[in-house]
Amino acid sequence: MADYPDFREIQKEDRSLFEAEFNNNPPKISEFTFTNLYSWRDAYKFKFSFLGGLIILRSDSESEIRFFEPIGKGDKRAAIEKVLNDYKCVFIRLPEETKALFTGGARFRVDLDMDNADYLYEAAELVKLQGRKYDGKRNLIKKFESSYSYEYVKMDGANARESLNFEEKWCSIKNCDNIMGLSKERIAIREMAGNFSEFGLRGGAIKIQGNFSALAIAQKLNPGTLVMHVLKADPNINGLYQAMLHEFLSKEAEGFAYVNLEQDLGREGLRKSKQSYHPVKMIKKYTLQLAD
Repeated sequence: MADYPDFREIQKEDRSLFEAEFNNNPPKISEFTFTNLYSWRDAYKFKFSFLGGLIILRSDSESEIRFFEPIGKGDKRAAIEKVLNDYKCVFIRLPEETKALFTGGARFRVDLDMDNADYLYEAAELVKLQGRKYDGKRNLIKKFESSYSYEYVKMDGANARESLNFEEKWCSIKNCDNIMGLSKERIAIREMAGNFSEFGLRGGAIKIQGNFSALAIAQKLNPGTLVMHVLKADPNINGLYQAMLHEFLSKEAEGFAYVNLEQDLGREGLRKSKQSYHPVKMIKKYTLQLAD
């Protein structure tokens, strides 16, 4: 354990600690699963500490130290104020409820961060794809199904590692080695595949001619929401992305009212794709810092 102001890196053995807090205080933002924090720990240079019964999550990956919303039950405003005063830093990805603790005063600066807002959808709607607004999606899926002989495969701890061959192929197409974000994502996906069963993940893949050609990895975010960590498809196969999402949700989203497809990171193509599935809500996030 590390008590504030001391911090230590996240280790796999910390999973029960984080998951207990998430179970007691179900999160809404996609960042808050242990899978996400652990798999991206090197990219974000995560460290954590304890303050007032809360987990203080720190990221040293940028030129300035950044903090995430304190995790757990406790006086979040008091904890955030102390960290702000001590570090003259910025808090990122704060959800609406925490942002509301700091509105109405001149001492704090609060900014909306729409690039990191999560897209929330009704799971049943993405399974049924009914109505004119989904005509394009249904047509792409039908075209794919009529053009390819394929197999949907439920992922488990054994075949999760096999999916990494597809990830490497996808990265060669997308030039991951020369794009920092994709390079870091590759490492995170390897962590997920290597800890698939232990982290309680759900996954599915589409095989064409015996080879992985699309991949989806998700898990429970809160009792009503499934969060999608990974959704990839061979970009050279028309309709495969849409088919992968539809197949996965049809088979793996039972019991969930909503699916969170995470953020668009300000990328126009990704934004257009996520908006085309008609989210029912955007889970907005904010940055917070001292006004001066």
